[in-house]
Amino acid sequence: MKKKIIIALLLCVVTLTSVFAFAGCAPKTLIGFDIELAKLVAEELGVTVTFQKINWDNKEMELNGKSVDLLWNGFTINDDRLEKMQISTPYMNNKQVAVIRKADKTKYTNLDNIKDANFACEKSSAGHDVAKDLKFAKVTPLEGGQVDALTEVKAGTSDIALVDSVLANYYCSENSSFSNLMIIPDLVFVEEQYGIAARKGDLGTIDKINTALDTLQKNGKLAELAKKYALDKELCDVSYDSKWDSLSDQEKEGWNYIEKKGGFTVGYTIYAPIAYKG
Repeated sequence: MKKKIIIALLLCVVTLTSVFAFAGCAPKTLIGFDIELAKLVAEELGVTVTFQKINWDNKEMELNGKSVDLLWNGFTINDDRLEKMQISTPYMNNKQVAVIRKADKTKYTNLDNIKDANFACEKSSAGHDVAKDLKFAKVTPLEGGQVDALTEVKAGTSDIALVDSVLANYYCSENSSFSNLMIIPDLVFVEEQYGIAARKGDLGTIDKINTALDTLQKNGKLAELAKKYALDKELCDVSYDSKWDSLSDQEKEGWNYIEKKGGFTVGYTIYAPIAYKG
């Protein structure tokens, strides 16, 4: 009898241990400013939203192949992208900056003394464009993302990461695992803005997105969300008047496709405070 009781108790311990272990390993939730903004826009438009993590270097292929309907991930607006995609009104300001180890703060201070450094950046990102434009010789474009560029610098594999200021301000804080890194003061390569990209010619979807952003600005939800992620100072004015009634049937096809399937899919990569697991 005692033996049966002991076995029963052991089974209870094993079961409870497994339950607690499983709870501790529960997957984290995808959060971030752009993630929550996409949900607010979808709610405003009466559709659903799903999120698909993509290789940023393949973003145009993912978009044109309809694996995703929107690129919504701290997406920098530039002339090349405006030619290839339909992009929303800008909603956030950003800069391209250089991140170094704090131990190197006297070594790397300006454009002249960083030229011979080893640079890391996300492949096909705005930081990668900076490296090409300035003809930095020693550049490692990374498939993974901007956080990987910071990891390279933290580990000493690279000297400088070329990344978004929105990301750099978050990760270089004292409470971050990258607290040994810092942004080079007063060294800004490019001032830019974020937008939301749809397939070229898809004016209908972008009109709906812009209209929803305008509503969220007017009702205060956009500002509230930005304040939550300490991005309120970076917000742009997204005032917009809908052009839906003046669009052709062809220009409306993209949105009709989204409405028919009930929602849109957003392509993203991981980096805080835009999109990350928390």
